[in-house]
Amino acid sequence: MKKILIFFLLLLTFSLISCVAPSVTSTSVSKVIKPSSRPARPEAPILQIDTGGHKAIIGDVIFTTDGRYLISASDDKTIRVWDVETGEIVRIIRGQIGEGSEGKIFAAALSSDNRLLAVGGFTKNDDIRLINFQTGEVIRLLKGHSNVINGLAFSPDSRRLISGSDDKTARVWDVRSGRSVHTLEGHTNRINAVAFSPDGKKTVTGSHDDTLKLWDVSSGSLIATMTGHTGDVASVAFTPDGRYILSGSYDKTIRLWDGRSGRFIKVLAKQDSTVDSLSISPDGTQVVTGAGFGYADGENTKRNNVYSIPSGIQITSFKKHGNIVLATAISLDGRTAATGGGNDSEIFLWDINTGRVIKKMVGKGNTVWSVGFAKDRKSIAWGRVRKQGNLFGRGPLEQSFQIKDVGQGFSLALGKELHSDSNYLRALESVGSLSIRTTNNNIHPTLQILRNNRAIHEITRKKPGDNFYSLTLTPDGKTILAGTSWELTAFNAGTGEKLKKFIGHTGVVWGVAVSPDSRYLVSGSSDQTVKIWEIETGKLLLTIFHGTDNEWVAWTPEGFFDASPNGAKYIGYHINRGEDKAADYVKVDQVYDLFYRPDLVAKKLEGGHEKEILLAQRRVNIEKVIASGIAPQVAFLSPQEGETLKKRDITLKLKLTDRGGGFGKIVYRLNGITIGMEEGSRGLKISPANRARSEIVEKLLTLQPGENHISVTAYNAKNEIESRPASISLFLKDAISERPSLYMLAIGINKYRDRALWLNYYVPDDRALSELIAHSGKSLFQNVKVVTLYDRDATEEGISAAFKNLGKEVKTNDLFILYMAGHGITQDGKYHFIPWDFIYKNEDSVRNNSINQDKLQNLLAMIPAMKSIILLDTCNSGSFTKLAARGMSEKTAIAKLTRATGRATIVASSDTQVALEGYKGHGVFTYALLEGIKGKADTNGNNNGEISINELAEYVSEEVPRITLKQWGYEQFPMQNLQGRSFPIGIVGRSN
Repeated sequence: MKKILIFFLLLLTFSLISCVAPSVTSTSVSKVIKPSSRPARPEAPILQIDTGGHKAIIGDVIFTTDGRYLISASDDKTIRVWDVETGEIVRIIRGQIGEGSEGKIFAAALSSDNRLLAVGGFTKNDDIRLINFQTGEVIRLLKGHSNVINGLAFSPDSRRLISGSDDKTARVWDVRSGRSVHTLEGHTNRINAVAFSPDGKKTVTGSHDDTLKLWDVSSGSLIATMTGHTGDVASVAFTPDGRYILSGSYDKTIRLWDGRSGRFIKVLAKQDSTVDSLSISPDGTQVVTGAGFGYADGENTKRNNVYSIPSGIQITSFKKHGNIVLATAISLDGRTAATGGGNDSEIFLWDINTGRVIKKMVGKGNTVWSVGFAKDRKSIAWGRVRKQGNLFGRGPLEQSFQIKDVGQGFSLALGKELHSDSNYLRALESVGSLSIRTTNNNIHPTLQILRNNRAIHEITRKKPGDNFYSLTLTPDGKTILAGTSWELTAFNAGTGEKLKKFIGHTGVVWGVAVSPDSRYLVSGSSDQTVKIWEIETGKLLLTIFHGTDNEWVAWTPEGFFDASPNGAKYIGYHINRGEDKAADYVKVDQVYDLFYRPDLVAKKLEGGHEKEILLAQRRVNIEKVIASGIAPQVAFLSPQEGETLKKRDITLKLKLTDRGGGFGKIVYRLNGITIGMEEGSRGLKISPANRARSEIVEKLLTLQPGENHISVTAYNAKNEIESRPASISLFLKDAISERPSLYMLAIGINKYRDRALWLNYYVPDDRALSELIAHSGKSLFQNVKVVTLYDRDATEEGISAAFKNLGKEVKTNDLFILYMAGHGITQDGKYHFIPWDFIYKNEDSVRNNSINQDKLQNLLAMIPAMKSIILLDTCNSGSFTKLAARGMSEKTAIAKLTRATGRATIVASSDTQVALEGYKGHGVFTYALLEGIKGKADTNGNNNGEISINELAEYVSEEVPRITLKQWGYEQFPMQNLQGRSFPIGIVGRSN
C-alpha cells in the first residue's frame, strides 16, 4: 500500500496523463535628454521579440554600392540587411544593449568600399562601433564623445569618419587608427547631421541651434557659420559635384547654400512637415526629403517629396507612409528611393520619378493602439488601427485573445476578430463622481483628477518630453493607471499619490484597460506587444505578440512561453558579449524543449504558484543554459542546393563549427520528419577562444522520389541549445516508385509488473485495432506487417528492439503507424510512456526508466517512413482516472513530442479533460478509431472507400464528444496535429 500511495503522489506531482493529449517610440524624435537607466548585466540574456522587421523608428537607411542590399538602423537596437530584389532580411547585426534606451541606434554610415559600417546612438559610454560589414564583428570602438551620437558620415575615400553628438561637438576620426583627429566645437546645442564634401576636404554640421557650420577637414578650422533657418537643422548633404549644400530643418524648409563658401543662395523648397532627412541623387539633380512633424494629407499620411536641384521644382511625392520618416536613401543608379518610417516601422522602395511602390519591407508586427478586457474576464482584445487621438481609446478593438477556457481555467488561444467593442471594458474616464484628464485632453505632461468636474489634484511629469499617452480608472474607482514612454504608473485616485510603476514595455504605452474585478491591467504599446499585469503588486504576468500572419507567442518574465504552431519564431534571447563585440541571438525555437511550458504560463496567470514556477526556473535557468555555450553552426558541403539526383542513397557532408558550446547530438530531418539522430559522441567542449574549431560529419541518407527537403540541426555539448537549421532541397529523378508497404507497431499494457498500475482495456483495444488496420490495408499496400508488444513484451528493451528491427525494413515511401496504450506521465514538461517493467523508486525513476520524449524521438528517427502517424491512448482506468488532474502540462508534453518527431499525431482527449473508457468493451477513443476505419470516416465528400488520416481525425473529433455526452453527459474532445499531412491508411468496402 505504501508503494501505491507513493505512486499516487507521483501522479499528482508530475501531472499523470490519464489520456494524453497534444495538442517606438512616440512621434517625438528628441534625443536631447539621456535618461538614466541601469544596463543589464552583460551575462544576462535579454528576451526580445523579432518580428522579421523593425519594431521602432528607423533612423537610417543605406544602399550598398552594388545596389544589392539595403542597410537599416533603428531605435529597436538592431541593424538589418535586406535583399533589395526579394525584400527579405539577409542578416541582422546586433551589439551591446541594456534597459531603456541603451543600445538604440540613431545613426549609421557605410564606407564606399562596403567594408566598414559605423554605428552610433545611445550607448553606455557614448562610443561609436566600427564594424566589419561582411562579418558583423566589431573592429574597434571610437571613444571621445560624452553624449549620444546622432549623425555619422564617411569621407569619399573611407579614411575619415565624422560624427555629430548631443555633446554639441562633432569629431573627425582616422578610421585606420581609431584616433580622433579634430574636435569641432562651436555649436550651442546638439548636432543632428553631418556630411563630407565629395573631395573630402570640407565637412558640414547641422545643429539644434538652428545653424549649419562649414569646416576645413585638414585643420579642423571653421570656414563659415550658416544662419537663416528658424528651427532645428535636422539634415545636411553635399551635391556630388560639391557645388551646393542642402539643409533641412524643423522650420519645414530646404535651403540651398554654396558648397565652397557656405553662402546662402535661396530657399529651395518648403514642405508641410519638418525636413528630417535629405538624400541627393548620384547625378545631383534631385533630392528626396524625409517627413517629420506636420501633416500632409490628413493625420495618418506623411509625404516624402522629390525636388529638382537647383530649381526647387517638385517632381513627385510619395504618400504611403503613415508616420514620420527619418530615413531616406537613393540607389546609385538614381532610380530608386528608400524611406524608413516611424511607428509603422516600415521601409518602402519606390520609383523616384513616379512615386510607384516597388517593394514594402516590414515585419509581422504593428503598434498596439487600443486594448480592452472582456466583461466576462475570459479574454482580452486589442486594436492596431489608429483612428483618433483619444487618451481613453485610439481606435477600435479588432482581435480577441482567450485567456480562460469554458471551464474558467487559464488557457491561451487566439480568439475571433471583432466587429464590436460592446463585450469589452475599455479605458474608463470616469467612475461615479470621479474623473481624469490631461490639461489639454490629449498627450500632455500634466494629469488632472476631478471630482464633480472640479480639479482636486494635478500630477506633472518632470522630465522634458515625458507625457501621459493613455489613461484609465479602475472599475472600483480607487486607482488611476497612466501610460507613458516605456512604463505605466499607478496613482491613488483619491489623493494623487504615486503607488507603483509597471516596468516592461520598451515603447510608448498607447492603450490601457482594467479587468471588471480591478485585478488585472492590460496594456498595448508601440513596441508591438500586449502585456497583462497584476495591479495590486505591479508584477508583469504575461507578454503577448500577435503577428500579422496570425501566429502568436506569449511569455512570462521567467521566459516560459505558449505559442501557436509557428509563433515561437518571433522571440529569442539577445546575448551581450561586451561593447567591443557583436552580440549573439538565440531564438526560443532553439531552446524550445526547455521553455515551452503552457502549463506554467497558465499558472502564472492564475497566481499562487510562485514556488512551482521558481523551482522550474531554477531547473532551466536561461542564464545557465546560455553560459554553457551556444550551439555550433551547421553548413552543407555536399550535395549542393537544387541538385537533381538519380540515386536514392546519397551521402551528406556537413561542416560543424563550434561557437563556444562544443558538439552534442545531430538531428536529421527529411521533409519535416526526423529520420536520423546521432547521440552523445560529440561532447567535446571547445574553448570559446578557439571558435574556429570544426568537425566534418557524413551521413548516409535515402531519398524519396520527387522533392526532398533536408534540414540538419546540431546541439551544444549539453544538448540544451539547438542550432539554426541548415537546409537544402534536392530532386530525385527517374527513381522507380515502388508500391508502399504498411508497418504498424502496436504497444498495449494492462498488467504492469507493478500491480498498482494495472489497467483493463488496453490490450484488447490494441489487438482489435491492429487486426483491423492489417485487414483494411491489404488491398492498398504491397505488404502489411504488424508488430505487437503486450504486457511483459513491452519493456524498454523490447520496445527499443522492435523499433530497431522495423527500421531495417521500412523505406521512405512506406506508411508507419505507432499505437501506444498504457500509462503516460508528464514530468518537467516532457512526455514519458511507462513500460511494463517500470518500478517507482524516486523522481529519477520516471526520467530514467521510461520511454521519454528524447528516447522516443531517437526510436522514431530509426523509421524513415515519410508517411507516419502516432496514435496515443495512454489512459488509466479505475482509481488512476479519478486521480488524474488533466491540464496544460499534457498539452506541453505532446506539443514537444510532435515537434521533435515531425510525425502526425492523434490523441485521445484535449489538454483539460479526462478520457473515458468502458464503452462497448473499449476506450471511447479507440472505439471511435475502430468505427472510423471500418468505414464511417469515409465521409469526406467522396466515399471512395479510402480512409485517410485527416478523415479519421475529423471523424474521431466529432464522434468522441458525441458518445461521451450521450453516455456520461460529458464531452471529451480528442486533439490532433497532422503536420499538414494527409494520406490513406486503408481501404474498406462501401457496405461497411
